[in-house]
Amino acid sequence: MEVRSVHPLTRMFIFCAGSSLDLLYQCPRSEWIKHTGIGVTVFFTALLAVLSSFYAFQLIFPDVWISCVLSLIWGAIILNLDRYIVSSFRMNQTWKEELLQLIPRLIMAVAISIVISKPLEVEVFKLEINQVLGSDKIVLVDSLTHQYHRELEQWDAKVGVLKKELKGYFDLKEAYYREYICECDGTCGTGQKGRGIECFAKKEKYESFSAEFEQHKIRIDKSIQDIEIEKKKLAASFEKNKKTMEDIFSYGFLARLNALGKLDSLASIAITLLLALVEITPVLTKFFAPKGPYDHLLQMGEYDYKVKYVQTVYKKNQEFFQMSPITSEAQQFSQKPDQKDPTHAQTDATERYRKLKEYLQKKQNS
Repeated sequence: MEVRSVHPLTRMFIFCAGSSLDLLYQCPRSEWIKHTGIGVTVFFTALLAVLSSFYAFQLIFPDVWISCVLSLIWGAIILNLDRYIVSSFRMNQTWKEELLQLIPRLIMAVAISIVISKPLEVEVFKLEINQVLGSDKIVLVDSLTHQYHRELEQWDAKVGVLKKELKGYFDLKEAYYREYICECDGTCGTGQKGRGIECFAKKEKYESFSAEFEQHKIRIDKSIQDIEIEKKKLAASFEKNKKTMEDIFSYGFLARLNALGKLDSLASIAITLLLALVEITPVLTKFFAPKGPYDHLLQMGEYDYKVKYVQTVYKKNQEFFQMSPITSEAQQFSQKPDQKDPTHAQTDATERYRKLKEYLQKKQNS
C-alpha cells in the first residue's frame, strides 16, 4: 500500500495504536484492520478522558475555555499512556514472559479507566448526587438548629429558676401581708381587733420584707434582662452560623465524589467496569491474538538491530586494541564473537567490551 493511499483518519488511528506505517506497508490488509481497531479504541478512550475531565474541571474553574484547554491536555496524557501501554507490548517472547508484560499493563489500564470513569459517573448521577448533598446540608442545618435550641433551653431554664425564686419571695410577702391584716382585724393571731402590739409588729415585719422583696425583684429582673440579651446574641449567632454554613457548603468535585460513594447503585459499578473493559481491550487483543506479519517484521527489525549492535561492539574492540599496545593479558578480549549464535555473541561481545574498558582505564591510571 502506498503512502498517499492511506486515509488521514487511518493514519491517525495507526498513530494512536503506536504502530509503524513503514512495517504495515509490508503487511496484508488484515494487519491494517487489527492495528486500526486498536487505535480506534485508544482514541475513543482518550476522547472519554477529555469529556470526563471537562466535567471535573467545570466544577473547579468557572471559565469554560480554561476547562477546555485543561481537558484536552488531560486527554493527550491519557492518549500517550494508552499508546505506550499498547505499543510496548511484545509478542516475540514465551507466554510466561508475555504474561509478566501483561499484568502491570492491565493494572495501569484499570487505574486509568477508574480515573476516567469517576467524572463521568458524577455527571451521569448528577440529580442523585444533588439529592445526597441536599440531605447532607439539611442534616448539618438540623444539627446546628438542635444545638441552638439546646442552648436556648438552658437559658430558659435559668429564667425559670429566677422567676420561681421571685415568685417564692412574692408569696412570702403576701403571706406576711395576710398575717398583718388578719391580726389587725382580729380574725387570726391574738384575736383582738385593733392596732395593738402584735398588729404593729406584723405590720413592721411585712413592710421590712416588702423592702427586701423589692431588692430581690430588682436583682432578679436584672438577671432576666441579662439572659434575654444573651438569648438575642445566641439567636444572632445562630443565624450568622447558619448563613455561613449554607454559603460555604461545598458542591465541588470532591464533595460530589464523596456523595457518589454514598449511592447504593450498581449502575456506577457498571460504568467503571465498562470503561475498564474498553481500556484493557487493546492489550488483551495483543495478548490473545496470534503473532501476525507485523509482529514478525517488528521482531526481524529488532533482531537486525541487535546484530548491528554486536558488530559495532566488536569493531570498537578492534579500535581500542589499535590505540593501545596489545599484551597477553589484553588479547583475551579480542577474540571474535561466535557468529553462529548472535544472541550469545551479543552478550559475549558486550562483556568483553566492558572488561576491555576496565583494563584500559587501569593501564591509564597506572
